[in-house]
Amino acid sequence: MKRFALFLAALGLLATPLVAQNRTTPSRVGFVDAEALIQGHPDFKKVQDVQAQARKELQPLEDKLKPLDQKVKTGTASAKEQQDYQTLLQTYQTALKKWQDRQAQALKPITEEIDQAIAKVAKAQGFSVVMSKQVAAQSGLVVYADDDTDLTQAVLKEIRK
Repeated sequence: MKRFALFLAALGLLATPLVAQNRTTPSRVGFVDAEALIQGHPDFKKVQDVQAQARKELQPLEDKLKPLDQKVKTGTASAKEQQDYQTLLQTYQTALKKWQDRQAQALKPITEEIDQAIAKVAKAQGFSVVMSKQVAAQSGLVVYADDDTDLTQAVLKEIRK
């Protein structure tokens, strides 16, 4: 009798995953063009302004770094040029970090609003997963997606309300 009870218990444990896997839960996978959503956001101009300011500050530093970089790489830089290169490189890296942080600050509320809009549109249209088109394509994760799975335009409408 004990063997029979153990056998039933073991059989129950083995059958449990099969039952859980047989449940049918409708799921749809959608896609968005994340770059188009960011660029289509009403506040994207703020990000562009930060990028323009960054280019204005960083371009002169890059222009000074390029010739020194060539000399350092080829081994023809004098000791003073090497020191100037290191100082300029440090200045450039500090400025770059500052502008990356400012861009991230400008992008944060935009991406948060886009994420909320994606969730709202996905739920309304019955999608359980939404992926970035670019990431899905680059990774090879998705090889085909029907056009009706693209939620980009619906999400753009939502964020422009």
